[in-house]
Amino acid sequence: MTRRSGWLFCLLVLTGCTDTETGPDHIDEYLQRLATVTGVELVAGAPHDANRLDLPRQQATASPVSNQIDLIDFLSLSGCALQVNLGRRNTQLGRTASPSQRLLLDLEFMDLAPECITLLRERGDDELASTLAKVSDERQTLLSESIAQAVLMGPEWRLFWERPATLGNYPVDTNSAITGSLSRLSDLTGDWLGGNWQASNREFEILLSDLRAGDGGALLAAHSLVSRELERANTLLARTQSTAPLCPFGNPTDRSRAMEQVVARFFVGAVQPWLVRLRQRAELLLAPVTALEAPLSAAWSPQYRAWVVERDHLLNHQTELIRAHIASIQATLAPCAPS
Repeated sequence: MTRRSGWLFCLLVLTGCTDTETGPDHIDEYLQRLATVTGVELVAGAPHDANRLDLPRQQATASPVSNQIDLIDFLSLSGCALQVNLGRRNTQLGRTASPSQRLLLDLEFMDLAPECITLLRERGDDELASTLAKVSDERQTLLSESIAQAVLMGPEWRLFWERPATLGNYPVDTNSAITGSLSRLSDLTGDWLGGNWQASNREFEILLSDLRAGDGGALLAAHSLVSRELERANTLLARTQSTAPLCPFGNPTDRSRAMEQVVARFFVGAVQPWLVRLRQRAELLLAPVTALEAPLSAAWSPQYRAWVVERDHLLNHQTELIRAHIASIQATLAPCAPS
């Protein structure tokens, strides 16, 4: 063993004693070691817009139909269960209700309206019955928008996609509970859009609350980090090939052998297992997220639609990124004969 090869081996072994536990630590360690064994400086990546993947802010607004409901004569609905619904709307809490509570009131209105309309027609109050029927029909037409305002524009969904201050051990410290809540919300949405307007206030609010603990933001932050860091690694390897080739004479060198060890130990042995876990987490989350969003796509704003496209590209592009990095490794080592 030459003095240089011995020095590189000791560097790999001695500094490798520090156990880096998190995925970001693993990928940072890998890049630092690539820079060491290639002798090429690791340059900063492209400027990162930390807010690029934040959920677009949208202001939920009350529809004109809600105002029409408020104008319906409360007393004339005596004997209708719908009277209680209108009574709740006309309280101070009802007028300032959140989009989720307004949605629940609308679902109850549509569910109770047919029976009340029948009763009013039996009484001969066709005008009020027609008003109720019109309002109910308009509520049905706007139901997709109402659900989108309650769910996709709500504070809970924003917290689901909020980036954490640090990734920590992500995604090791996650579980599948959030996917159950997402799937249930998707089922409820399908039922409501399909004409089954039964709803449990308590269940719906609990499901929305569950979203607050979701890890969509952590998933995006992790994938964004991987994208940036693998791009930096590929840039380093490209510079190695052009300015400081590992094997200028076609034979293995201390540097090429050291790089093979770095790739095997720190990329294959540490980074790739983290990338596999990220891919599995993305597959687990993205399916129920898409199932929830898709039926409401007509109510998406242009900003939300653009955000979904960018988000899904990031989450689905990781395999291509890994393949590109492996190709960069192979190209860097290609001039070296088998060691």
